[in-house]
Amino acid sequence: MKKLLLFCLFFLLTGCWNYQELNEYAIVTGMAVDYKDDKYEVSFLIANGNKSEQEQTKTSLISGEGETIYNAIKDISLASPKELYVSHLSVVIISEEIAKNGISNLLDYLLREPQAHQNFYLLISKDTEASNILSILSPLSDYPSQNIASNISNTAKLQGKISDASFNLFMEKYLSTGFEPVMNSITIIGNVKEGQSSDSKDKTKQDAYTKLDSLAIFQKDKFVTWATQEESIGIDLILGEINNFYLNVPCENSFAVTLSNDYKVKYTIEKNKIKVSAEAEGTLREVDCKIDLEKEEDIKQLEKSAEDIMRKYMVDAIQLAKNNKTDVFGFGAKYYKKYPYDYHRIQNWNDYFVTLPIEVEAKFQYTRKGSLEQSLEREEQ
Repeated sequence: MKKLLLFCLFFLLTGCWNYQELNEYAIVTGMAVDYKDDKYEVSFLIANGNKSEQEQTKTSLISGEGETIYNAIKDISLASPKELYVSHLSVVIISEEIAKNGISNLLDYLLREPQAHQNFYLLISKDTEASNILSILSPLSDYPSQNIASNISNTAKLQGKISDASFNLFMEKYLSTGFEPVMNSITIIGNVKEGQSSDSKDKTKQDAYTKLDSLAIFQKDKFVTWATQEESIGIDLILGEINNFYLNVPCENSFAVTLSNDYKVKYTIEKNKIKVSAEAEGTLREVDCKIDLEKEEDIKQLEKSAEDIMRKYMVDAIQLAKNNKTDVFGFGAKYYKKYPYDYHRIQNWNDYFVTLPIEVEAKFQYTRKGSLEQSLEREEQ
């Protein structure tokens, strides 16, 4: 009995050898990387969680500069009274200038950082500095970084314009043979300076807010061009990384808004041709025309129009990728898996990809027409 008591006491008295109080750390929730005056400028968004319950949790944006990413981060530590802790990192924003020159050194740092869990989102800032993105306050969240992360997750589930792609997924494509990565972009709508003010959160209409934009196209670690909203949907359709997406299907002089809630894509890889077959099922969410939804031929016409739109988005996305010599669809990876010997005989896959015929096939079917059997205009008739 005495041995049992001593055994229990041993575990009660022991603790973590490297245990530290949480308030000894500066919790980093967001990171931005810009390039100014031939130096890297890294900004950390730090959560100040030691406020009273009556006060809102606030954040601080601290910046440092250096010849390298690591030097810039060490420069930040000179201004922080607490040890920087990046395990709660939600987003990393990079400027367009940084992306154009290549982000291999940033990727190397993020991979080597032992504290980083590497499940954060990687984005490129559009038409603004990366640090500005993290400084825009929102009434919906105390942390701008968490606001952006939640926006990506929710928007990716409901629309096909962006990808719910974490840093891990970006690196998976970046390191794969015959695969080039894409990245979500983010911009600021409104007055940046006023949006940085704490008073902005209390206003009914915000002075500025962040908004997710179209996809950024990369070749290896370098940004090459922007995709349009439609091309972004086309890229995601081919990648098959989405489930829900909206289509404005032409209907007389207006549109029938269609939501896809079930989507799948198949690939047929041949030595001299690639075929992409996309299939979707969906529902009508808005009908602004006098079409008769009880007539099978009218429904078939809407389905054909939806298929034409899907096909156009995918064809335009393929053409964008070919124009920039970057296979963001991973056709090269699929080709390599099926024909490894032939792949190694190709000197440059991206050059070969430009000349490779790619056939696109789209199929769409309505499973439900919504709560109404007819459009209101038809019911009025």
